[in-house]
Amino acid sequence: MAAEESEQLVKVFFELQQDEDGYPPVTSESMWATPVGDGLYRLGNIPFFARGVAYEDVVSAVRRDDGTRGFVEVVRPSGHSTLRVIIYEASEAPALRHELEALGCDTELSHIPNLVAVDVPPAVSLDEVRRLLETGTASERWEYEEACLGS
Repeated sequence: MAAEESEQLVKVFFELQQDEDGYPPVTSESMWATPVGDGLYRLGNIPFFARGVAYEDVVSAVRRDDGTRGFVEVVRPSGHSTLRVIIYEASEAPALRHELEALGCDTELSHIPNLVAVDVPPAVSLDEVRRLLETGTASERWEYEEACLGS
């Protein structure tokens, strides 16, 4: 691999299975990643729909017939956790994101209204994040799911 290729971001595509309700609303998701050699890539985004992967995981991917890179498996988990929050009132998104970021999380707002992807780094207490999210769930302000739990 050329040195300049290793410094470029590439997209890795994740094929998704929809449930009986049509969720997720897409059949694939792409994430930016940094090539680290031998068909391995370090993820540079928080996943919105892919399950079992997290920010900074090192994954393997293969070049597909259409030239894109398709996800195969997680090779080295990063220890990060991925959570997703559906906020019922869009006006609450900035405050929730601020609270999560104050705990040490990173967040990304989706193009889909009211969907926030949350990265919980290994040094951040997942229990504290859960307490915050459970409070909002109990008061019916949002619901959340744990898409990938780091170790």
